[in-house]
Amino acid sequence: MTSIGLLARVAHQYFVLGETQQAIAERLQINRTKIHRLLAEAKERGIVSIRINAGSQALEMEEQLRRKYRLDICSITPDDTGSELGLSEVIGIYAAQTVETLLRDDMTVAMAWGRTMRWLASNIEPVALRNVTVVPLLGSLSRRSSIDKYDAAAVFAQRTQAESYYLPGPIICDSRESRETILQQPSAREVIQKALNADLALMSVGGTTSSTLRSVGYMTDEEFDDILRLKPIGNFLGYFFDRNAELVDHPVNERIVGVYPLDTLNIPKRILVSGGKNKVGIMAKLLEKGFFTGLITDQETGSSL
Repeated sequence: MTSIGLLARVAHQYFVLGETQQAIAERLQINRTKIHRLLAEAKERGIVSIRINAGSQALEMEEQLRRKYRLDICSITPDDTGSELGLSEVIGIYAAQTVETLLRDDMTVAMAWGRTMRWLASNIEPVALRNVTVVPLLGSLSRRSSIDKYDAAAVFAQRTQAESYYLPGPIICDSRESRETILQQPSAREVIQKALNADLALMSVGGTTSSTLRSVGYMTDEEFDDILRLKPIGNFLGYFFDRNAELVDHPVNERIVGVYPLDTLNIPKRILVSGGKNKVGIMAKLLEKGFFTGLITDQETGSSL
């Protein structure tokens, strides 16, 4: 891991002094490409914090969505992406500013996983909250270090100086029996109960392709093809849903380690943080069913909703 001193020095020269990446590279005698990576790492580790205080550019859309889906909170983010950041990352970055307004001492935050959640967590302004607990809504995605980029709860806890819990077990087990064995463990029951008693839940959804679930290797290509034949509209908390916002009848839905979707309805604040054309279907159905009390999405997705 790069030293904080080097990251701070590069960030100071670029953001404060306004020097070009090429000039910094020449001064430090390192490759310009590495300067770019160091700046990205400085933002990821919270050494650099960027805030764009331009106000919402879609106030009317936010109000329409609030009324349509009976929401307490609605925030529309830009939908412009770049070569380095996709839509999930952009939504996560802007969502952090909204989520920060919901944080307080003596609360429990339950979190899902994925790119959007990770970028949300990474962009929370560091703050020392008292007696705050962060718990996952799902089992672990991680079987190798490259999957850590999807972890959000631990990063969120670090940014808020909260206590972080882990749900011991994979997000998808190899069998229904394995799932039941894990969920009967006292440590697993404790974490799930803490999640159900949370004050705030931060959640996202996946489209029908479910690229994150596919990439972590807990399901085979054959299982994905089998599920797709049932025409799901996407997945939420690992579970695949049909066009009526009901669980599809497939064995994979019996192997999920985590909080059951309907059980989240007792959490007072439930914020959906997601966007993208491939997610509009499941977002709309779950919003109609009242799964969420808040929505943070991009302008194009908001328009479709």
